[in-house]
Amino acid sequence: MKDYTQGCYPTGKVVVADTSAFITGIVRMAQGAIYTTNSVVSEVKDEHSREVMETLISAGRLIIEDPGKQYIELVRRIAARIGTLEKLSEADIEVLALSLLLRDKFECEVYVATDDYTLQYTASHFNLKILRMRYRGVRERVYG
Repeated sequence: MKDYTQGCYPTGKVVVADTSAFITGIVRMAQGAIYTTNSVVSEVKDEHSREVMETLISAGRLIIEDPGKQYIELVRRIAARIGTLEKLSEADIEVLALSLLLRDKFECEVYVATDDYTLQYTASHFNLKILRMRYRGVRERVYG
């Protein structure tokens, strides 16, 4: 079994999944490491999404990690500046913070797997890539 805890191996990228990534099941198609936070895990309630999550954990492909406070504060500060802070959940903030932590830690491309437009828009301000699932994603500036 491959050790996905070493970051970008083998694909050169890391995927950080929000709750919608488990609900849609899209994370099963992602290659390489998939990360999420404990707050996302607690938001995943339905049986099918839980099965997707458990399968990925069993395969050693899903790593659950919480970001440091410095990254959470950075996300809060930038989100407040661009006008999205009030629309982001705590799980959204942690997904963004974890994405930044992993980008710094592994120095590779980080994709945020989400259908949430506010999360996509905020991620774009950090130059994070977006892995869209069902919808086209943010195409124009909708805040500020």
